[in-house]
Amino acid sequence: MSAPGELIPTPNSAALFPSTHWSLVLAAGDGAAPANSHALEKLCQAYWTPLYAYLRRQGHSPHDAQDLTQGFLARVIAREDIGDVGPEKGRFRTFLLTGLRNFTIKQALRDKAFKRGGGQTTLSINGDEAERLCGPDLTAENPELAFDRRWCRTTLSLAIKRLRDEHRARGKEALFETLAPFLDGADSGEYESVARQLGMAPGTVAVTIHRLRARLQELVRAEVARTVASPEQVEEEVKHLMEVWQR
Repeated sequence: MSAPGELIPTPNSAALFPSTHWSLVLAAGDGAAPANSHALEKLCQAYWTPLYAYLRRQGHSPHDAQDLTQGFLARVIAREDIGDVGPEKGRFRTFLLTGLRNFTIKQALRDKAFKRGGGQTTLSINGDEAERLCGPDLTAENPELAFDRRWCRTTLSLAIKRLRDEHRARGKEALFETLAPFLDGADSGEYESVARQLGMAPGTVAVTIHRLRARLQELVRAEVARTVASPEQVEEEVKHLMEVWQR
């Protein structure tokens, strides 16, 4: 895919910043409403792969990485690790990585209540899927970079999924799938063949692709906003993702 610098412009962050998800979880503290707890669970479901990649890059086996990821997130979803989160930990990315480091291997592997269900509500992880998704990031020079690379890929994948869903809702999924390869800046010389395939003028194809890229930029920033506690942190988080992508 394109570098984040090509994907992410700098619009008004406040206009994109939602009043739900991580910001509400932080604001609510331990007494969060069920809706906020549900938002936390959705974030955990969306962003478990960076944790798995971190653990695998640390040398844990797929089986142990799966157990540790599920065990840690079970505690987070149960809100056992939320109470002491302050403004300095306002990024969901930072909170998860710090929390995982503090969730010792010895405690995790001994705690049967959080292993593979164990009677608790936990995140279900498919081992084969985890390896497939995280494989490209396991060659990073260190576990922290593996975590951040996977975070970048996850953020972009979620934005693309939302873009696909928008087109599906309008009955234009086939158009999206045909033009999706151009989201990463594919050669515009191929526009003519795609235009013939779609029965469109090449100029119309070019305009449509430009609009797709612009909408993807908006959705990437909106996804970033879901994982930080303030509009100001959106810019800082986007900058971090750009730096990671370029490494």
